[in-house]
Amino acid sequence: MKFSPHNIIIYQLYLLQLESYDLRRFWPSLWRQGLRAREMRKSLAWTIKMKSIAAVSTLLYVIAILFIIYISLLFNPSGIVFTFIALAAILLGWCLFGVWACGAVIALQPLDYVLKRRIIKAARQKMKQHPQVKIIGIAGSYGKTTMKEIIATILSQHYQVLKTEANKNTPLGIAQVILEKLTPEVQIFIVEMGAYQRGDIKDLCSVACPHISILTGINESHLERFGNMENTIAAKFEIITGARTEAAVLLNADDELISKHYQDYVQDKQVSFYSAYNDKRCDYRVIDRRFIPETLVQCADIMHKIDSLGAVKTPLLGEYIFGDIIAAIIVARQLQMPTEEIRHGIAALQPIPHRLQPIRGQNDILVIDDSYNGSAHGVEEAIRVLERFKNRRILFVTPGLVETGERARSLHCHIGKRLARAVNLVILIQNSVTPYIAQGLLDAGFAKDNILYFKTALEAHREIQKLTKKNDVVLFQNDWPDNYI
Repeated sequence: MKFSPHNIIIYQLYLLQLESYDLRRFWPSLWRQGLRAREMRKSLAWTIKMKSIAAVSTLLYVIAILFIIYISLLFNPSGIVFTFIALAAILLGWCLFGVWACGAVIALQPLDYVLKRRIIKAARQKMKQHPQVKIIGIAGSYGKTTMKEIIATILSQHYQVLKTEANKNTPLGIAQVILEKLTPEVQIFIVEMGAYQRGDIKDLCSVACPHISILTGINESHLERFGNMENTIAAKFEIITGARTEAAVLLNADDELISKHYQDYVQDKQVSFYSAYNDKRCDYRVIDRRFIPETLVQCADIMHKIDSLGAVKTPLLGEYIFGDIIAAIIVARQLQMPTEEIRHGIAALQPIPHRLQPIRGQNDILVIDDSYNGSAHGVEEAIRVLERFKNRRILFVTPGLVETGERARSLHCHIGKRLARAVNLVILIQNSVTPYIAQGLLDAGFAKDNILYFKTALEAHREIQKLTKKNDVVLFQNDWPDNYI
């Protein structure tokens, strides 16, 4: 980013937006980043809320400058002293624009709360007007978006499906989807539910209460926000406790924490399990699993004692994907969907953008975009994918994982040790956790010269072309927002 006074303000507002206007998180982020403008990988989104904050911030800034000038005039300073005070106030106030932005957030908070409550109330009322809609809620520390896309693709072969978009997994975001896109034609509404603290998913369920609740997994993701694993576990299981009394529950049998704790939360609900690795609680089995590296396709037979699907193939790379497909089959069966349409849905599956998404480049270089993978389970799946590419040089680009709290060192050391056995070159985007990855690599006997460091992701991306060779496989794992780097 080229330096300009304007960019200082833009960057500080950008950090505030990245922190979801949470002032408790914005202040440490602003202090960590400093008061200078840095290169931004994304653009500031000029939403109505951001425009309002910018306008009120500017007003507060101007009022503060005028007040300082007025006070200084009371002491009848000389012209030079007055000019110095005025210029210093203007410059300091400009560099500390984040302070005025905080004031604007606080000033607008009552209005913001009222408007949000109105939107959410209107969404609840609209949902009541569409009792025909079956709601499928998806929660978990990882795998939500992939699960949502797979279920939506398969169910859309038979039903009119509406799904939440991108990162619209908050009560307000879901309410906006309902108000803008829910029509009488919609039969299935698939809702991805995110959480940073206990009560978040409960609130989401109050807007769109699930008929079918799916819990994909629980791990240390966002542990820094949750405080401890007990809070994380309780928060994720709100997808079950907050669902309808008669709701069907679908759980990932391969997840250790779900298996350990689900009986504390399911009550009398109907529970089914899905598994990619043939857990005995799942009625389906994945047989003859194989990967074809030339076509980047996975194949397997999905078997059941009554309604086997037989041979299926998919361009999605992760081994876990067969578990997600089985979950979608279970949901489709619960909704009375014909077998042939389920087959068509599986055949229609395509790689999910930024989630182990293969991209063929020049010189037979394969890029795997896993930049939206921010969990330890996701990293393990990515490494398993890389281990399938025999006789090819593997490059792994990562900044590590965010918000892993007290487990940051152990998690990242483990990641380093796993990478040491699977890749040839590790490119680290420097931050607070990358030293732990490097430590794990070195402890596992990885060559120090094969660990490269870059200060920013943009710098690494610019240099990667110089590092790659014909037939390489390059995986980009996770992409820390600018407020973490």
